[in-house]
Amino acid sequence: MNIYDRIKQDHDHAREVMKKLKETTARAEKTRHKLFDEFKLDMWAHHKVEEAVFYSFLRDDTKMSDDSYEALNEHHVANGLLEELDTFPVGSDEWGVKFGALSELIEHHMDEEEKDFFPKARKLLSKEQADLMGKRFDARKKVVLAAIMPIDEDELKAA
Repeated sequence: MNIYDRIKQDHDHAREVMKKLKETTARAEKTRHKLFDEFKLDMWAHHKVEEAVFYSFLRDDTKMSDDSYEALNEHHVANGLLEELDTFPVGSDEWGVKFGALSELIEHHMDEEEKDFFPKARKLLSKEQADLMGKRFDARKKVVLAAIMPIDEDELKAA
């Protein structure tokens, strides 16, 4: 799978989880907490791997540097909001409002990446480069997710 399809796969999953989270109410704390934890870890891993595999190559190209730096900045802002949301009770109204703002930012970022960034990158990357980046993205994301996944409490208690 090439880098564009692999990133789009993550975007589709993020859209799905964001939709589910937006449909929850403040009373659905367990569901909200579970979905948000999954979403947060996936976004952190996605951003770091995307930056290392995709943007690191493209930001050095003068045709792509402004777009790359804008995308990196959006990752930074989104990650800050994810961290901030992590400190709020998921059952609060404030959490819901802040998650709405985060969702808008991420949706804007994903749309811009797919509609504007990918076509420009396709002009710079060969098919082979895009395929290699897709493979590297997939492999590295699995490693990053495993590294940042909290330790299972039941597993720890059993040890």
